[in-house]
Amino acid sequence: MIQYIRIKNFGPIKDEVELSFEASLPGELSDDSYSVVMPDGVRILRLAYIYGANASGKTTVLNALEFLKRLLLSPLYDKSEGLDYEPFLFCAEPKKSHSTIEMAFYVNAVRHIYEVVFNYEAVLDEKLVFFNSAKPTELFSRKTDVDKRLATIQFGSRIKVPAKERDRLESNTLHNNTVLGAFTKTNTDIPELEELNVWLKTFLLGMISSATNVVEETAMMIAGNPKANEWMDRFMNKADQQISGVRAEKEKSLGKKINMAATTGSEVIEPVIRGVSIKSSLGSSVTGRFLGKMYGGSDGYEFRRKIEFTHLTEEGEFKLPIQVESAGTQRYFSLGGPLYSLVHSNAILLVDELESSLHPDLMKHFLQTFLANAGQSQMLVTTHNVALMEEIDFIRRDALWFSEKKADGSVDLYSAADFDSGVLRKGASLINAYRSGRLGAKPNLGSPFIAAK
Repeated sequence: MIQYIRIKNFGPIKDEVELSFEASLPGELSDDSYSVVMPDGVRILRLAYIYGANASGKTTVLNALEFLKRLLLSPLYDKSEGLDYEPFLFCAEPKKSHSTIEMAFYVNAVRHIYEVVFNYEAVLDEKLVFFNSAKPTELFSRKTDVDKRLATIQFGSRIKVPAKERDRLESNTLHNNTVLGAFTKTNTDIPELEELNVWLKTFLLGMISSATNVVEETAMMIAGNPKANEWMDRFMNKADQQISGVRAEKEKSLGKKINMAATTGSEVIEPVIRGVSIKSSLGSSVTGRFLGKMYGGSDGYEFRRKIEFTHLTEEGEFKLPIQVESAGTQRYFSLGGPLYSLVHSNAILLVDELESSLHPDLMKHFLQTFLANAGQSQMLVTTHNVALMEEIDFIRRDALWFSEKKADGSVDLYSAADFDSGVLRKGASLINAYRSGRLGAKPNLGSPFIAAK
């Protein structure tokens, strides 16, 4: 599970901001389904929300986690490639400032802290420590000679790595790669890094935006997993009680044949069910793992899923294709696949604008389903749905975050738990405090009349 992430000089984030999943208000809710207690006594929240005006930096926090995931799991193979991100641009020379991401997380109940420093051209520094006791133990550190474009790796004194294994990994750690990224493409035996690599692949599920279409991949999941199909039937019935079942059958695309011999691994989606999750060769993000409408059959023709919903009405039973279902039903179905993975394995999902096409009550029910059924999974969502703040018995103040744009164009990120009792008393209405402007992070719109100059 993730304890916190700290971000500096990334997109509109200039000065370091921190989003923490650590519970800071014990006993915030009488029925606390939000948190999990780690072996070291730290209580970690499973759900966090970010509110804020448009262009206030909410999505940037999610993008930073996605960027970190690419650094750690999808290394660059060409020395000439630069890192795909933008630093804070509202300054004279943005390329001269370094960027930093730090993440604290638990792997097999052991706390780790990873920090990476980078710019457009290179990964400059890395350090990873873990805590088997109160004091940190260094797993590795890395330095990059930018002029020579060479990286050197130093393992901690308590980590036994043969010199040949270290040298092999170091030779693959390009100046624009992380050590953990290079490990994914290196034939080397370092158990400590293998454990981390497995955790990263399974835990960092990725990001879904309002524009991300994961309908087809959710359909692929239920088609290959009868238990997942039964779960989806019940899940969709909650959204529409007339829906009694969902089926996804493979159908051949008419009149289109592809050259399978010429198709590369980056072009074909392979519907492999990893226990309960979906794996694709398109990339490491949910967009990459879940995106794509067709895949090749053994005879060279393209196939897709025919998705049908069974409706039971007073007039009888009717099967409707997903294309004629409402946008909300399609959205809820597409979210069902990632939610199934969260419930049946431990992972974190990032969702940008979760409320898109969803009724506020249905959005809350989606979050309740996650909290009631998932184990040590986590979800970080951005939203404009202020109706959630009315639910003082559902939303925790230390799970509620706000992003606000400052006068210099940079982002400030803070929690509702940061306010003292003079601004926000325990048990006070969150939505009233927000609407009155006491919590900030609201659009400053002024009059709707646009005066002529």
